[in-house]
Amino acid sequence: MGQKDILMECALYIRSHAKEPLSIQGLAEQFGYSACHFSRMFRAEMGVTLMDYVKQQRLFGAAREIREGRKILDTALDYGYETHSGFTRAFRAQFGYSPALLRAFHVGEAFEKGDWENMGLYLRETPVHALPNEIYALLFDVLDEAGTEYEKKHLEAVYELAEHVYKGKKRRSGDDYVTHPLNTALILADMGADEDTVCAGLLHDIWEMADEPEMYLSDPAVTPAMNEILREYRAFEKYVSCDERVVLIALADRLHNMRTIDFVDPATWKERAKMTLEVFGPMAAECGKVKCRMEFDDLAERYLKE
Repeated sequence: MGQKDILMECALYIRSHAKEPLSIQGLAEQFGYSACHFSRMFRAEMGVTLMDYVKQQRLFGAAREIREGRKILDTALDYGYETHSGFTRAFRAQFGYSPALLRAFHVGEAFEKGDWENMGLYLRETPVHALPNEIYALLFDVLDEAGTEYEKKHLEAVYELAEHVYKGKKRRSGDDYVTHPLNTALILADMGADEDTVCAGLLHDIWEMADEPEMYLSDPAVTPAMNEILREYRAFEKYVSCDERVVLIALADRLHNMRTIDFVDPATWKERAKMTLEVFGPMAAECGKVKCRMEFDDLAERYLKE
């Protein structure tokens, strides 16, 4: 078994045993390594320290149980916290709001609708088969909510260009292909990306979908910064880019693809879930995108179990 396979098993083990006492020494011994070496290996591959990952998974697990209606103190004790106040401080530091707010949300109308993004647990998501114009309208709302500075006319021009790039192309779901880059841009906006990165997200599949990508890249709507991002994103496919704007696009692209993986051949589910856990989860951690990392872990585990 290779190193990445071992680390994936370790990550899944931590997730499923988050309520149990876990230590660096114990985890390292279980997977056949010294504590020091295993810690370095885990940090290098997963983007966070071993015990920070344990802490994250405990808080993620606690959040899932609280949003399903479990009492806060009972949940906190199960996940190794000795006091309500200590758990609340850790929870607030991770998610930006108190577990009491999440608990209150359980009894509200939004809970009945499963409207989790309103609680900030995950990044913004659109319904399956949402129409392009619906996603496009929501994109402006999310940009405004995030306080991102942008020129509406510029974004409109980029979207018009994107419609030409993806015209007539469909996703496996049967939806217009443009819904994927729109959702990618929406996720980017919710992650707080700047205007050029969001706009590049609308065109990120230009290399695969356009017959003459260079022609589109010469359009006046494509700023020099967008051009640079898109060219580096093309190189990112070979894992040679370190530009954070490019990494954010890769994360947003992967997140939407994982959300819609049910429309892909089931034979590929485990492979994609494994790569999500091994590659994209650590990238999200490196960028400090906790919500993205949490959803990657959720989705990866779901499809690794299929």
